[in-house]
Amino acid sequence: PLHHGRAFTAEVRYRGNGKAPRLGLSGWKFGADGGFASAAQSSRADTFLPCNDTPSDKATWTFHISAPRGYVAAANGELLHKTPRADGSAVWHFALRERMATELIGIAVVKGTYLYGTSHRGLPLRHIVPQGQEDKYGPIVARTADHLAWLEAKFGRYPFSVYGVHIYDGYTDALENQTLSLFSTNWFKPDANGRPGYETTMVHELVHQWFGDSVTPNDWQQAWLNEGPAVYYAGLYGEERGWSVLEDKMKATYEKLDAVRAADGPPGLPKALGGTNIYDGGALVLYALSLRTGQRKFDKVMREWVKRFKDSTYTSEAFIRHTVDVTGDRSLDPFLRDWLFGAVNPPMPGHPDWKASA
Repeated sequence: PLHHGRAFTAEVRYRGNGKAPRLGLSGWKFGADGGFASAAQSSRADTFLPCNDTPSDKATWTFHISAPRGYVAAANGELLHKTPRADGSAVWHFALRERMATELIGIAVVKGTYLYGTSHRGLPLRHIVPQGQEDKYGPIVARTADHLAWLEAKFGRYPFSVYGVHIYDGYTDALENQTLSLFSTNWFKPDANGRPGYETTMVHELVHQWFGDSVTPNDWQQAWLNEGPAVYYAGLYGEERGWSVLEDKMKATYEKLDAVRAADGPPGLPKALGGTNIYDGGALVLYALSLRTGQRKFDKVMREWVKRFKDSTYTSEAFIRHTVDVTGDRSLDPFLRDWLFGAVNPPMPGHPDWKASA
């Protein structure tokens, strides 16, 4: 029998072929190099390992990944060492010492090259780029140090012991795997004006390391506070570089959000994941809050949030209480409830002329 308070270990052994036919979506993404990368969000980790696949159940992790000759392995956390084998393959050993939800697992075996660096304050950075394309992607991943400095000035120290970017042609999107964000090769093209607009996506996924990875939703109805900050701060980053105007984006979101609320649910009560309501709608909630409180108080709310709830899980109710506590303004409780749970948009502070489209 298990005794109260006493640690125990459960070991599960199983076999499977990641390319076998299956019903539904898989957590594996396969590339032209014959390798793979995992993209498990939101509930696909249980397609390749036995787990309690909910964001509220976070754990520390170790990974032992065998890779054939010519391939490298990657995983969340720090590479401890490699164990070579006689046939030229190797087992790569990784440890993630901070807790992680299953949806953020980022394991891979690819034909890639590791590129190393440090942030401006000395945080280790390690990136994986496609083999033979180091000159193309090296300058892109090197931008990460500046992205970290920009966000640390807003939120405080990065919450983990390592960070990096994995660029892979087997994936078609961008995903905030903890300590190792995964990007498609398709992202990294200049915009119509020749500007590196893809950097806003890099910032988006980096924001998630604080909002979503370190401070994690208790369940998926709270996902607006993952995606809202990522959209908001990526927009702010683009605005500071003259690539876009955040107010224009927020006005456009305001105009269409009533229809989105009716179809997909309000930002705090989505009917499904991946919609405008939790992405741009979540950012609109934060934008409204910043106008209501003023930028200084808003910045304090966000900075103290990731500090107070580091390595834990949250709910929308916790964010409401936190905001009232930090600002001392009890009127922000009904204000946020209207924005998060209401059937229609409340008036936008400072913009009485903003109207929802019919």
